[in-house]
Amino acid sequence: MRPAFLLALLSASLASTALRAQRDTLRLDTVAITATRIPGTLERVARHAQVLDHRTLDGAARPEVSELLREHTAIDVRQRGPFDAQTDLSIRGGTYDQALVLIDGIPMSDPQTGHHLMDLPVLADALERIDVCYGGASRTFGAGAFSGAVNLITRRPTSDRGSLTLEGGEFGTWRLRGMQEWTHNDLGMRLTAFHGRSDGAVANSDQTRTGAHLGATKQWDHLELRGQVGWTGKRFGAQNFYSTAYPDQQELTRTLLAAVELKHRGRWSWSLRGYFRQHHDRFELFREGDGYYRFDNGYFIRGNADTARFTPTFFYTFHNVHRTQVFGAEAEVHRAWIAGTTAIGVHARDEGILSNVLGTPLHTPVPVHGSRDPYTRSDGRRNLAIHLDHRYSWKKLTIEAGVLLNLNTAFRPECLPGIDLSHVWNGHHTTYASASRAFRLPTYTDLYYNRGGAVGSLDLLPEHGDQVELGHRFRSGRWGATVSGFSRRGRDLIDWVKRPGETTVRASNLTAVDLHGIELSLQNTSADDRTLIGAIYAYQWTDREAFDFTSLYVLDHLRHRLSAWGERRVSRFSLRANLSWQQRVGSYVDLNEGVATSYPDNFRVDAKVSWHNGPIQLFVSGYNLLNAEQMDRANVWLPGRWITGGITVTWNKGGEHDR
Repeated sequence: MRPAFLLALLSASLASTALRAQRDTLRLDTVAITATRIPGTLERVARHAQVLDHRTLDGAARPEVSELLREHTAIDVRQRGPFDAQTDLSIRGGTYDQALVLIDGIPMSDPQTGHHLMDLPVLADALERIDVCYGGASRTFGAGAFSGAVNLITRRPTSDRGSLTLEGGEFGTWRLRGMQEWTHNDLGMRLTAFHGRSDGAVANSDQTRTGAHLGATKQWDHLELRGQVGWTGKRFGAQNFYSTAYPDQQELTRTLLAAVELKHRGRWSWSLRGYFRQHHDRFELFREGDGYYRFDNGYFIRGNADTARFTPTFFYTFHNVHRTQVFGAEAEVHRAWIAGTTAIGVHARDEGILSNVLGTPLHTPVPVHGSRDPYTRSDGRRNLAIHLDHRYSWKKLTIEAGVLLNLNTAFRPECLPGIDLSHVWNGHHTTYASASRAFRLPTYTDLYYNRGGAVGSLDLLPEHGDQVELGHRFRSGRWGATVSGFSRRGRDLIDWVKRPGETTVRASNLTAVDLHGIELSLQNTSADDRTLIGAIYAYQWTDREAFDFTSLYVLDHLRHRLSAWGERRVSRFSLRANLSWQQRVGSYVDLNEGVATSYPDNFRVDAKVSWHNGPIQLFVSGYNLLNAEQMDRANVWLPGRWITGGITVTWNKGGEHDR
């Protein structure tokens, strides 16, 4: 373990982000980073924040958000299948329920479960940049950002340009995606859409995914009106995803998102936002379909009734169906005055669920379109978050302090304070420190689930984390580096545990678990902008790595995580390569051996080669080129080498072709 650690440290000729090398260059010393309530430039942000700009996104080997995060960040991107089939995010050792993803500041958290956090209607071509905030950010983003947050910033329309990409490859994989922008005076619209499928690399790993996102922007002198609507649907074979006893599983999900926002900029700045998110989930422990199971007279059978391979008549007679609806409204006011900048805001959110597994019984079942299983249960809760923040700068010192008061109809009030300090020594060095408290509310799965040997608990309390962080940031010309250290004390952490002698897994609040870590990054772009290199490394450890019971999530985190990438452009050709290596602390029960087994050290190399000629781009992408064995979740092996290729055609009315 020691050589691996030293090797990772020496490999840190790395970078957390790259500067965009085109005419519309994103300068990180002028872009307002969304890591605090009062947006500031990266140099003034007193926490480890990472920005993946358009150059980084445009050249990535894969366009899925989960792949972008795996290739370019220190986030533990835990995949049960490639290319966004299903992905959980773990930031700084947190569980998948403790991370938050936002689209333009709109939280995508689902009250049912964090497994649906990455059901997103956008790919890389819809994004301008990705802001990653490492560490607890409840003061800024609310209850879901216990261990960190990822904010996806969509691209504003700039011209009448568009693109169309057709991609195909091994295992029956193909996808069509397109983009079109329209602009007229101060009005712009942008539409992105995609559809594709794959047979999968192993049995029961086939998937189909469709999505579309429409964004619009209208500008006045000091006002900006933005609106968006997005939809995505997925169907994927879920071999061993949740149970190895019954491996032939399938899941179907649909997400609908809509939001509108009005902003005013000036000495008095204010914003108003409303949003809506609906999510449908259908989980089949016994997959229905040709070659799998069929429902016959109240039973799931495979083959003929008299020769059925398995008939689960006693405990499983219906599929799990859920629908969550979230309505939210936010209002915020910023005021710049002689003593600094003050921000006051309020965020109201209504969460509800209809289900046949989660919630309290309904008096009358609610039919589900396209399903024989009606909703028989429901629950709902309302949340009100009020925040007050103030930032003051004196010469080279910046102090920002604030507090979030959270009121929820189902849980006790919460007070989340925090303070950030940063000192700019000169034009190149900044030292920062922060202290904050974060929390997370139990999901409806945590509270109510009771099926297949897993039992939730209505007695669960919200979990809390107190974090301190110290870091130093360096920037000089095209070089940039960051080093940070953090410590988080977790209290009442929610985990699914199995006690000695028991076969049932139960949701419980654990006592305190402290987690510590170090993160390093280094970045560089060449003077001619033809070469880009970057990487990031993280090392984490806890004060205790064993309990007198089996922990499914809290103690199952990465110890080492290294991501490195580089791009080189020569004439009409460009080569992009990505390397990732990680070592996990937790273990799993091997399906074949039946004993506790350590996770393999995942090592993966991806690459993309492109040839450009005016509006035409031809490309070949390679996933896991070394054909290494990979596993992020117990007994769910990820694919080996996977090659795809395609063509992209771009157009720009009255302007130059992209790239």
